[in-house]
Amino acid sequence: MLNNCTFIGRLVREPEVRTVGEAKAASFTLAVDKRFKSKNENAPTADFIPVSVWRSTADFVEKYFHKGKQVSVVGSLETYSYDKDGEKRYGFRINASEVGFADSAKAEDKPSGKSGNQPDNDFPVDEDADFSGFGDPNAFGDDLPF
Repeated sequence: MLNNCTFIGRLVREPEVRTVGEAKAASFTLAVDKRFKSKNENAPTADFIPVSVWRSTADFVEKYFHKGKQVSVVGSLETYSYDKDGEKRYGFRINASEVGFADSAKAEDKPSGKSGNQPDNDFPVDEDADFSGFGDPNAFGDDLPF
């Protein structure tokens, strides 16, 4: 069985950090855009996903995650129940094992000195490389590598 979720979204508010026993915990909510828009103009265009993290991941979230930041989250879906006004209710959250940044750095944050024809990443580009057969489904003929 597999319980694994991956989300990319924006933090709707600053993370809440607390200590539980001797472990640090942080919780935050991600606004994740819906893929398809509803015909109803008043329908929400995002889902709001509660996320919890623990220990060193909570330290990372406390230090670097802020309202509006686009982040990625990988973890498991956890369901729970609680009583409210004598009625049993259910909720869910993502218990994240990995978190990271999902937005690109702003231009002013990037180091300068790259040539104008080099892409905006940290990988060097071999401008003399020949990729003419790349992507051609017939490039291998009948000799497929798999």
